Amino acid sequence: MRNSKLPTIRFERITGTKNQQDVLYELLKKRKHNISHKSAPSKYEHIRFIKNHPYRAWYLIHDNNKYIGTTYLQKNNCISINIINNDFEILLSALRFIFKHHKPLKEIKSERPPNFYINVSPNNMKMRSQLYLIGAKKIQITYALDLEL
Repeated sequence: MRNSKLPTIRFERITGTKNQQDVLYELLKKRKHNISHKSAPSKYEHIRFIKNHPYRAWYLIHDNNKYIGTTYLQKNNCISINIINNDFEILLSALRFIFKHHKPLKEIKSERPPNFYINVSPNNMKMRSQLYLIGAKKIQITYALDLEL
């Protein structure tokens, strides 16, 4: 049972060090479910992205001193959690960490909801079912329009 391992989970704030750049790129290449890109960017593009650091908060997730994922919080109150094996206890730990250390930014009508939310790939059935188990509510379905009409 994972509960005995929970104290080993740590969160490391992204500052853009060379080691973090390498780890983030390796984790990105291992990701099974993507929303924001169809193919992995080049290492150079990814380093440039890290240096721009577009997120409100961004963390590497460790378990037993091994990097197992990332989580970030956007300025629109969206939380992203990417865990290599979609472990339920690690998902809960990441959500608890975010809720403990961050509060949703104030609502801006039609731009930012008053609460945190998560976008999940429709193919990530495991995370979708885990979020359902903890009482998360589906609030929208989003479609990409990569076509010419």
